[in-house]
Amino acid sequence: MNYTRIWAHRGASAYAPENTMPAFELADKMNSDGIEIDVHSTVDGTIVVCHDHLVDRTSNGQGAFAKMTFEEVRELDFGHPTVFGDKFKGTKISTLAEVYDFIKSTNMSINVEIKGNGNEYVKRVYDVANYVGLDNERIIFSSFYHPNLTHLLEIDSKVYTAPLYDRMEGDNFEYAKGLGSYALHPSYPQIFESDYIQKAHENGFMINPWTVDSPEAMSKLLALGADALITNKPDIAIQMRRIYQSHLNTAKK
Repeated sequence: MNYTRIWAHRGASAYAPENTMPAFELADKMNSDGIEIDVHSTVDGTIVVCHDHLVDRTSNGQGAFAKMTFEEVRELDFGHPTVFGDKFKGTKISTLAEVYDFIKSTNMSINVEIKGNGNEYVKRVYDVANYVGLDNERIIFSSFYHPNLTHLLEIDSKVYTAPLYDRMEGDNFEYAKGLGSYALHPSYPQIFESDYIQKAHENGFMINPWTVDSPEAMSKLLALGADALITNKPDIAIQMRRIYQSHLNTAKK
């Protein structure tokens, strides 16, 4: 039986501000197998954790990371007030190093989505794990800009990489082999088509779809053998996995 891991998308982001320590800590308390995060670089080279290129949506500030120093970004409140009100007021942005330090204290793995591009920037993202001392086997790097993944493998042929995509034209598996990837990270609806997961496994790829919040979709993907579900609601996904495993055990009796 394939064991499907549950990765908390931007942490347990349905319940706490996305890409912040409260969301990561909650994901761990929910017994998630891992978290998925996004990274950017400040103008002075600090790798920070946030989804958007701008701070506007998730903080009380305005501006682009590429034009702000880490000190300026750190002064902002990332409690995501438009969603959570004052519940998480005072939440600060985290550096990638700080999140790695937290991961070291847990049993979780981490999926680092590299936003933006540029070889120097990608190298700085890569270097953080060595600086913190986090085992690369617990990290998978993903990106919609696939040359980022190629450059990572040029730096270190042993890192785990996965192209992110909505829908890819042509032969997905041959393309991913050309990238040297370990896994595929597609949007989930297409996975219900044409034995997608089975073919991925036959071609040697793990398949970790995003962003799966519907219990019905979770159940289908569990039955199809997805290797991980990337979800804003890890508690629901874990519950659905428990139900699925229970049904399998009952069927064996």
